[in-house]
Amino acid sequence: MEYRGLKLDGFQRQAIEAIESGHSVLVAAPTGTGKTLIADYLIEHVLEDGGEVIYTAPVKALSNQKYRQYCALFGREKVGLVTGDLVINRDAPVRIMTTEILRNMLLEGHRVEEGAAPAGKASQGDDGAETSLDVELFSPSDVALPDLKKLKAVIIDEIHFLDDPERGTVWEELLIYLPSEVRILGLSATLSNLEEFAHWLTQIRQAEVKVVLETERTVPLQIRLANTESGPCEVGAFEKAFARWKKEQKKAGDKGDEGGGRRRSRGGRRGKSRGGRRGGRGRRDDFAGTKPTTHLDMMEMLGRGDFPVLYFIYSRKMVEIFAAKLAHSRVGRQLGDGHNTRQIDERLERFEADHPEVLTRKLRGMYRQGIAFHHAGLHVALKALVEELYEARLLKVLYSTSTFALGINMPARTVMFDSLTRYNGTEFVPLTIREFMQMAGRAGRRGIDPVGNVLIRQDFGGYGEVRGLLKRLLSGESEPVRSAFNLSFHSVVNLVDRFDEESIRFMLEQSFKAYQDGRSATALRTKIEDLEGEEGEESFTRRKRRDLAGLRRELVTVERPRLWEAFARKVAFLKTHGYLGADNELYTPAKILRHIKIEELFVTELILNGVLESLSPAQLFGVMCGLVQTLPRSAKVHAPDDDRWWEIFEAINAVYESDVVADGDELVGQESVFTPELMPLGERWARGESLSALLMDIRNPTDMSGDLVGAFRRAKDLVSQVRQVHREDEDRWRELSELLRAVTRDEVEVLD
Repeated sequence: MEYRGLKLDGFQRQAIEAIESGHSVLVAAPTGTGKTLIADYLIEHVLEDGGEVIYTAPVKALSNQKYRQYCALFGREKVGLVTGDLVINRDAPVRIMTTEILRNMLLEGHRVEEGAAPAGKASQGDDGAETSLDVELFSPSDVALPDLKKLKAVIIDEIHFLDDPERGTVWEELLIYLPSEVRILGLSATLSNLEEFAHWLTQIRQAEVKVVLETERTVPLQIRLANTESGPCEVGAFEKAFARWKKEQKKAGDKGDEGGGRRRSRGGRRGKSRGGRRGGRGRRDDFAGTKPTTHLDMMEMLGRGDFPVLYFIYSRKMVEIFAAKLAHSRVGRQLGDGHNTRQIDERLERFEADHPEVLTRKLRGMYRQGIAFHHAGLHVALKALVEELYEARLLKVLYSTSTFALGINMPARTVMFDSLTRYNGTEFVPLTIREFMQMAGRAGRRGIDPVGNVLIRQDFGGYGEVRGLLKRLLSGESEPVRSAFNLSFHSVVNLVDRFDEESIRFMLEQSFKAYQDGRSATALRTKIEDLEGEEGEESFTRRKRRDLAGLRRELVTVERPRLWEAFARKVAFLKTHGYLGADNELYTPAKILRHIKIEELFVTELILNGVLESLSPAQLFGVMCGLVQTLPRSAKVHAPDDDRWWEIFEAINAVYESDVVADGDELVGQESVFTPELMPLGERWARGESLSALLMDIRNPTDMSGDLVGAFRRAKDLVSQVRQVHREDEDRWRELSELLRAVTRDEVEVLD
């Protein structure tokens, strides 16, 4: 079977046959095996029948990439994009949107009012294929659900995101609220509890969900470890080299103890390693004196056929430093290619014409060598440029944080890992199997490479600490998906507004969390019955009696209606603080909260306390910026020149410290965002200042352009939500619409 001239793999054929038979389908396959081709087929299938389809994704970058791809595949007039800050072609038969937005549409049951007009239009740069595009200044709240008679399918990319602690609840809610007659296509990484997940989906969809599982990659991975002593080698060979290294280390230690046990101040063995580097002072207990292996050493080990390389490191600062060091190194200077350089120059000239003063001399030189870096803080236009150069195969080495791996189809010949652990903001934690395979899966380009080359930088000195982790990562047994269900106050208010308690309780019982608890209870009851059958026999020991008592206690906990209890606590909280009446009727605070999805209680309380009423539109936008984004600890922002901001900070802080916000944070398990330093910068953006001017007032070791633009975009979304609160106030609606027009410009408009 072929599709678009490509011979389909077995799992792709199986999925397409299930789609043609009218089934919902869950496809689980490794990264890079071609899952999205199935989504393309489904969209084409639906369009041919005159239907509509929605494609949801967990990250905006993936939504934007899909928008560009589907415009090229199906025609721009048939494709729409709905994210928190962009609404393009809102009534298109193919709509790409973030998962939260579709959940909100289903939860609120919202349909756009007849005759509702957009706040305005703006021109926007595209990815180079088009010079501009019309962006409607609608809020996502202005976008109607498609006619359910026409909506034939919803594609949920990265459906395993359901277990994300912060955002996973949205996936469960979406699957519960979505009418059962609408088919789903779930695309997932491989999961160890795939059948359990599929059985739950079948149960809530009230129709069989076909499971299509692929465990093999079209391009197999060759995973090796490397350091300057061992060179690149597979795990078995690396283990042997490690054993030899430990013996040498012990010998060196024994010699160092001779003559009164004095330890030498330098490593014992000196000489050339396999990588051609001379030894030096060791680190930790490396008596052999080998220098730590660097990213440059890793590059030196590669042949010309091993490029392009995607190098993962989990620090924005080091991503930038590593790229700069490679550009000045011997191996970096040899990466340049005359033909590629001419093509790069052409693209850089076009880029500079569209974005003057963004491309520095240093970056230009780096890109011309085929070297780049990518992270979330990068200037949005540069991010789009880097991705364009990468897709065109003009980059030889790209240093990136792990966000580059999520969903975006950017394969390489070689993937390198700087480490198997990452810093999560609090401590160093091991990569999960899913994270590792998502990044490693970028290695190997289908139809180009016979294998995907994966290299892990690993010195012998730290290998003992990660051996167990490496074994788990290479086991192929991915972590199970576990429910992280935790309703927001926004969801609670919308549910009590639309449904009675019996219906809500039924919905909660449809959650994956309730399903998993039910299975756990069944397994516990079986264990208890088995042990109870042994009671009174001689073999029933004291230990078994203790085990039985423990199982009974565990069963009581699992069988408690914990989701209903959590929901009831939130309802009681809202009643205590005057949001809901005794019979769950919505009072004014709840009617405001219905529209607020970001920092729900905090923003609602700011509105109720009149804090936002006294602000100019530009100041309001600045405040919104400080409620949607935090700053790195390393960032230092110049204090505002306008003394009025100190009064605003004080008024906002009083609400932030109030019982309702503090207790609400505790109830949902998340702390509200309050970043005063961003607020004056947001005001200046709303008044028309350039991004480069704002960056002059921030000191940080890495580029923070992307952070600022991200704040402006999410603040724009939040302003749109506040605008919905004032839908009946014509003057306020117009004022906030004008604000949305003012902030939708320059970098905020770039479709990155």
